[in-house]
Amino acid sequence: MPHFLRVSLMLATVMLAGYSTTIAEENPPQRIVWHANLEKGLALAKQINRPVFLVSGAPACLGVPGVW
Repeated sequence: MPHFLRVSLMLATVMLAGYSTTIAEENPPQRIVWHANLEKGLALAKQINRPVFLVSGAPACLGVPGVW
């Protein structure tokens, strides 16, 4: 790639990166609620009629893909 084109792309990237801004909400709504206790999490999900996404793992399962 010619030097001029490479420099131009780098400058354009830097300029666009500075242009894009993220506006954070002051009080964002709580979208995900984490629970360490299955029974309490299920009870709340039933109460507010929301689905449950269960993530389970065991640190003792070394060498098993997908398990920390």
